[in-house]
Amino acid sequence: MIVHQSQTFAQSKDETFNESVTVTGTYRPEIGEFNKINVAPQIGDTSTALRHKFTYDVTTRRLTSLYSPTRIKAAKIIGEPTTRLYNNYLRLGFGNYWSPMAEFYYNSTRSKKINYGAFVTHNSSWGTIGKRKKGVDFPSSYYGKNHFSQTGATLFGKFIVGDKVQLSTDLSFENDYNLYYGFNDSTLHIYDSVLFGTHSNTVNYRDSLHVKDYRALYNRLAWNFGVRDLSTNALGYSANLNVSNLWALYKQSELNLNFDGDLHYTFNMGKKKKYKSVAYFHLVWDGYRSTVKPVGGMSMPLGYTGAAPTTQSAFRNLFDINPYIEFLLGTFKVHGGFTANIENFDYADTTHFHFYPDVELSKSFFKERLNLSLGAVGGMDANSLDVIRQVNPYVGPYATLRGTSHYDFYLRMRVNFSKKLEMKLYGEFNMFKNDLCFQLDTNYVLKNVYEPLYLDYNRVKAGGCFSFVNDEMLNISLGGNYYYYTDKTLPYRPDFDAFVTAKFNYRDKWLFGLEALVIGQVRGSQPDATGVTETLPLRYGLSAELEYRHNRALSFFIKADNLCYQRYYLWSNYPSQRITFLAGLTYTILTKKK
Repeated sequence: MIVHQSQTFAQSKDETFNESVTVTGTYRPEIGEFNKINVAPQIGDTSTALRHKFTYDVTTRRLTSLYSPTRIKAAKIIGEPTTRLYNNYLRLGFGNYWSPMAEFYYNSTRSKKINYGAFVTHNSSWGTIGKRKKGVDFPSSYYGKNHFSQTGATLFGKFIVGDKVQLSTDLSFENDYNLYYGFNDSTLHIYDSVLFGTHSNTVNYRDSLHVKDYRALYNRLAWNFGVRDLSTNALGYSANLNVSNLWALYKQSELNLNFDGDLHYTFNMGKKKKYKSVAYFHLVWDGYRSTVKPVGGMSMPLGYTGAAPTTQSAFRNLFDINPYIEFLLGTFKVHGGFTANIENFDYADTTHFHFYPDVELSKSFFKERLNLSLGAVGGMDANSLDVIRQVNPYVGPYATLRGTSHYDFYLRMRVNFSKKLEMKLYGEFNMFKNDLCFQLDTNYVLKNVYEPLYLDYNRVKAGGCFSFVNDEMLNISLGGNYYYYTDKTLPYRPDFDAFVTAKFNYRDKWLFGLEALVIGQVRGSQPDATGVTETLPLRYGLSAELEYRHNRALSFFIKADNLCYQRYYLWSNYPSQRITFLAGLTYTILTKKK
């Protein structure tokens, strides 16, 4: 990777170019194409808890050089007039199942030195799954409330010191709430004597349940500080320090300290120094303080029949040293290095050492229309409490923590048929140790709470993707993957998946999006000791969205998910809503030109 650095500021905390150019002689400056701002509303499936995110593109602009060679020897560039920046937006929406959403974004306008802003978001649903049936006391199709709520706020800023160093920081808070709703009336009735000490054929206990009896709640506070060298010197550096604290309803908490830094040196090789190279030294440290402090007689999620949890505390570390060097030799790119890993994440009282490859060789053909890459990499990923609860929001308190070690060998091909049409094909062989999987926790009689399951296996993955882009008007992608596992009993691992996405922009007034997804059937959790393992059927889905831009300040949108009206299962005993709608508007407060 050859590094190019620039001072950058724009409408968001992400970087965009803001450079000044001095030109002498006959010259036609040109800024490459960028996509324009296009923020589409996002809603998550009502049966899952997802991370907050938003995306946008940047407005296309082309500068034209205006000069008079008969008057002056050097051409004089006249830039375009300063345009108004839209440095904020407010998005409000509401959907079925009582699903409100709100977003507010603010970013400072043009400045060569400072950039700051804020982003606040909320997304929730307060519906139910299934209906009571007349004459049926305990319907198996009634799952009741499947509430979830996600709220987050972020403050961010960047500051340039003397055109040489960039300082950045952000402070964020997240609140995630959901329910362990994976049990129906029939299951609840079967175990009511275990749960409530009585058994009745006439009383439905779900009506007397409170959501506090089977809820999950997580709060996360994080602060990040970074420094980055912006000079054009051969020697450069960057460093980031992140501190986060996660605390949950059932008295579990996790403090994470992370340092990520690198030194890099750029140099030229060969005759006339025509070949570019860069040497990197990358250092990562992750420290975790995991704590469980249950109070006497504290409640657990509904259906827990195991032993009372005990107080636990452990400090875990994961330390990576990754030196590597890259050579760009014409159409060849050579990347060579390794990762040395020292960790006591799996067991806090035992330290282990791991060594992973970090090599890649790539070659371009036919004026870069074809590129082939062959590589081998590896590493260890920490399955912390924060990671586990995002992968599966229905995991129970006091989950076992492990690190996933993996070796990945791959062959990739990219073909550029034209500027508009591209194809990617790839094949991988992966070796996993302690890979994160899930199974139902037998300590919960309602079979609605999961626990981590760490498995060793190998996998072969083959897939590809076609992409067609016609400027900003039409964007189509389709692709898929096939998976082969050496362990045929893996839960929640599909044999294949496929997707099609399309986006259409009509005169920057009407924006339409369509997405179709198919995921093969998977083995679910083994719910009991009978040896019968549930199979979750093939999942297919279709979603669409439409936005009408009334003017630069006001637009309206509508989005629908699961248009196939399928009651699919992401996890055993957790059915989804059949269809969800969200409609709303986006409003921008116009500001003065700066």
